[in-house]
Amino acid sequence: MLVLTASEMARMDRRTIEEIGIPGIVLMENAARGAAAFFIEVVPDLLTRRIAVVAGSGNNAGDGFALARIFHGKGASVSVVCLRPPARLQGDALTNFQIIEKMGVPIHVWDDAADFDAQWQWIRESGAVIDAMLGTGLKSEVQGIYRRVIENLNALTVPILAVDLPSGLDASNGKPLGAAVRSSVTATFGFLKIGHLLEPGSEYAGRIEVVDIGIPPALAASEGINRRLLDEESVSAWLEPRSCFAHKGSAGHVAVLSGSLGKTGAATLICGGAARVGAGLVTLFVPESLNAILEVKLTEAMTLPIPETVDRSPAHGALEEILDFLEGKQAFAMGPGISLHPETKALVKDLLRKVRCPMVLDADALTALSDEPDLLRAASAPLILTPHPGEMARLVHGSVRLVQDNRVEMASEFSRKYGVILLLKGHRTIIAAPDGRLAINGAGNPAMATGGMGDTLTGMIAGFLGQGIEPFRAACLGAYVHGAAADRRIGGVSTRGLLASDVLEEIPAVIGRLETLKGRP
Repeated sequence: MLVLTASEMARMDRRTIEEIGIPGIVLMENAARGAAAFFIEVVPDLLTRRIAVVAGSGNNAGDGFALARIFHGKGASVSVVCLRPPARLQGDALTNFQIIEKMGVPIHVWDDAADFDAQWQWIRESGAVIDAMLGTGLKSEVQGIYRRVIENLNALTVPILAVDLPSGLDASNGKPLGAAVRSSVTATFGFLKIGHLLEPGSEYAGRIEVVDIGIPPALAASEGINRRLLDEESVSAWLEPRSCFAHKGSAGHVAVLSGSLGKTGAATLICGGAARVGAGLVTLFVPESLNAILEVKLTEAMTLPIPETVDRSPAHGALEEILDFLEGKQAFAMGPGISLHPETKALVKDLLRKVRCPMVLDADALTALSDEPDLLRAASAPLILTPHPGEMARLVHGSVRLVQDNRVEMASEFSRKYGVILLLKGHRTIIAAPDGRLAINGAGNPAMATGGMGDTLTGMIAGFLGQGIEPFRAACLGAYVHGAAADRRIGGVSTRGLLASDVLEEIPAVIGRLETLKGRP
């Protein structure tokens, strides 16, 4: 599913009208009818409530007027509150206003000079509010009557149904422009916008439905937009069902460098992640004194003891042994739990330069490189980096706040600058490729905020890499399947109590679902 900026959406609308010939009034009608159906679905008794449509003066208002007409025609008690004089209306919005005026829909025009509370009762006494004030074209901070109405709307306890985008939200980055409506649900038109998905926009938007308004798919494809939301439909296209002639030797051999004293759990979870997504063979490089522990913890994966430091972490002396073993292997993951011992950091840097199979770097491996990020350009193989916001902040020598406020920009810029796939973890994980492709993960839930989740994800991505899946797609598949497995296990039940090992158990069912969508041979 494509994800657009405000300017991209405006261009798509304009091209549909001018090049395809679909009138704007038809697009508006399609939008309103789709939104009406969605709002009735989420608020089944909506038609028995008093509905207040709060409108501004642009096309967003036109959508609201069309909704008022539709609900009025279905017998609902609907009134419209215009925050700006109708004389400001133009084009399709004016046409829809004139229609409801002739139909006798009650219309209240706000007077900035009159008492606020007396006029607020038009909205306060409603049983549901349709927010049609400000749309995706908003660029400046919300002020005046719009801001005051938004702040009062957010204090109501009735359902607030947003048209296209909660008023006051920046469509391109999800940030409130001074103030924004906290909607119960949002019916957006044509395509998702970035602001719907990124924090805190996703919280303001609530449940989101994309309404098809009639923009031809071929026109959307011609725009060359490489930004997508990961859902089961999109990722299933990348996951071919396995041939009945497959065997462990044809399913990829993944090698893992993980673990040190007190951190053997990370190694276990990575190996489990790689195996669960279908890697044929998994081998763990483990500090020699910890080998006995990992042989007990791991059943399906093999272990290969390597030289260790005095702190029982991987030593630089293991370099040649690791490189020799990696010859002919399909993927390599390193980082979680290996420590920041100087010898271990030196090992990471030399492996980065010399390993020739695709690599996934996480955790301590990322921190080891944070003092010399230019080393990433010296890599001999494709790289996937999977930082959480703190690790990303170290890599860019910035703050976590800077990273979180600019997630898409940070991921995209870093990916292009260093020629790596960058997976920035967090709510709505971002995956960016150097060629401009970008994906936003649509799966996952708050219960995933627990230790070991990132280790599992690292293993899953390596497992997909090992099966020959292109690096960007491997990262996307890892992120989506990881989140979908968590959703399957606990989504909607609780926001706590999920373990990383629980996710491993749900992976086969999620992959089975994706294979079913793709079509079994």
